[in-house]
Amino acid sequence: MTSLLSVLAMTSAELFGNLHLKWYADSGKHHHLGLGILAWGIVLFFLVKTLKESSMMWTCIMWEAMIVIGGAITAYIFLGEKFSHWIQWVGVLMAIGAAICINYDCTASIKPFDCD
Repeated sequence: MTSLLSVLAMTSAELFGNLHLKWYADSGKHHHLGLGILAWGIVLFFLVKTLKESSMMWTCIMWEAMIVIGGAITAYIFLGEKFSHWIQWVGVLMAIGAAICINYDCTASIKPFDCD
């Protein structure tokens, strides 16, 4: 559970940092650059923390899934960005599927998939 919280913190810091870097790119205001760089420092802290607790495979897949989902939501809410085609929503659904699959436990007593 602590790994999941670390990935969530890392994802939140990345989204915050990316948003400020986008605002810096659009406005040139240096405080956005500073906040973006600071947030990425926090990302690196939580990345190392998560890698100590979990495998690289699990960490990377969960992080990417959360970034895809969170990035789409953040871009829509704060930047007004929208997808231009329905197939892009399929990509978000695939990210959700990846997060579910990477957390599947083949040692559970009820196995909806063949793990052998």
